[in-house]
Amino acid sequence: MAERRPSVLLVEDEPFVQTLLAAYLEKESVSVTVASTAAEMRAALRLPGQPIDAIALDLGLPDEEGLALLRQLRTRLNIPICITTRDNSAASRTVAAELGVDDYLVKPFHPRQLVASLMLLLGRKSEKSSPLRFEGWSFDNGARVLTNPQGQPIPLTPAEFDVLAALLIAEGRTISRAHLLDAIGSDSSSASSRMVDVIVSSLRRKLGDPSRMPRLIVTVPSVGYRLCASPG
Repeated sequence: MAERRPSVLLVEDEPFVQTLLAAYLEKESVSVTVASTAAEMRAALRLPGQPIDAIALDLGLPDEEGLALLRQLRTRLNIPICITTRDNSAASRTVAAELGVDDYLVKPFHPRQLVASLMLLLGRKSEKSSPLRFEGWSFDNGARVLTNPQGQPIPLTPAEFDVLAALLIAEGRTISRAHLLDAIGSDSSSASSRMVDVIVSSLRRKLGDPSRMPRLIVTVPSVGYRLCASPG
């Protein structure tokens, strides 16, 4: 079987720049998925069976503020993210660094700069790309597949998958409802906060976690949730 090509999600709203950058990446045998808006990006990330290994994210998208979008991505994804932007301000760079961005390229730049950055980041990613394991379960964030201890795939809704990803990436830390809303790309209204509780309840049922006395996804009163699970 042929080795899978690394996959990059290129989020860029300028058609010429998008086409040019995609062409340079494809010359390096990188599989490129393109998106012109935040909505298209989310749709691409939720496609089953199409793992994304890294993201090149333009901060100047037409439908959503870039740094807010970066915060949402970092809540639920543990893959390399390279920022592309015309904003060279110290404030933007500082916020991006605090949010865990892996590289920050200021436009205009030569396409080879993005290629070099992503190839380096993909090399780092390949060293730690194995599925996350907990209590006998296997969670492949890239392929968006959850497998139970018997080796059977368990179907999750996109929101359930994103909430579970955020809890796993947190490695036992408590995640607020607001941050879980970020993970699913929702707002922080009271109705949406209740939606998080519904999603967690459904996740518990699929994980076999008793709702009255949950062992895996534990409620932290007035704050949110945390995952109490041992590796493996």
